[in-house]
Amino acid sequence: MDEWTTYTPEGQPLIVRRKSGRWSAKCGEGQEAESELLDVALAEAIHRDQDVVGHVHRIDYDKWTRSIADAIEREYSADR
Repeated sequence: MDEWTTYTPEGQPLIVRRKSGRWSAKCGEGQEAESELLDVALAEAIHRDQDVVGHVHRIDYDKWTRSIADAIEREYSADR
């Protein structure tokens, strides 16, 4: 299993794992989200964390999520 930790713009921990061909993400105290697509797992995890939900409209989370997903996927591919 591969694991990465980063933080949302508000400082919430965002833990990403790759296991059994799927991505999982957990943001702060929210529930873990899983998907075959990393950006989908990230977006779902962020929306499940109540401490982040109130800030979603102030930050372009779609763009931020895509950039984080790209960085993690590049690192994951480089390790293969």
